[in-house]
Amino acid sequence: MLTTIKKLATVVWGCATLLLPAGSCFATLATEQIAVGGVGPGCTTEYVEGVYGTPTSSENISADTGANYVEYNYEGHFLVGFDAGNSQVMYVTSTGDNLKTPAGIGVGMTADALTPAYGPADNLYNYNDKTLYEYSDGNGNTLSFDVQNFYIVSVNVRAAN
Repeated sequence: MLTTIKKLATVVWGCATLLLPAGSCFATLATEQIAVGGVGPGCTTEYVEGVYGTPTSSENISADTGANYVEYNYEGHFLVGFDAGNSQVMYVTSTGDNLKTPAGIGVGMTADALTPAYGPADNLYNYNDKTLYEYSDGNGNTLSFDVQNFYIVSVNVRAAN
């Protein structure tokens, strides 16, 4: 009887060990899901202008890291930053409730919509009175949501450097 229990425990342990790496693979978000309003890593200034038109304003930004960006501002609710060298999206921030991610998540929705859409967050950060839920594609691109009082107040995309 003891031998049977040991064999069963060994089989269960082996199966659980095999499933752990597979389970962690599912936590990685597909790169195609890292976008808001159809704008994500790899999009260009031409694409964004083709979809959204001329921005309300644009600004050249020199970061402390030495990187240079061009930031498009659409009505103060949709910011898109482009690498000045190759005109590709580096970041996107949406604070308006009219733009959604490919999974249909947007500003104004409750945070309980995130786990069914993306699974548990890869990282959670608490700051001031907000919580940042961050998801990654494993290649350096991230999709994150600022949550305040249980409501999503901004959706953010960050492209790998």
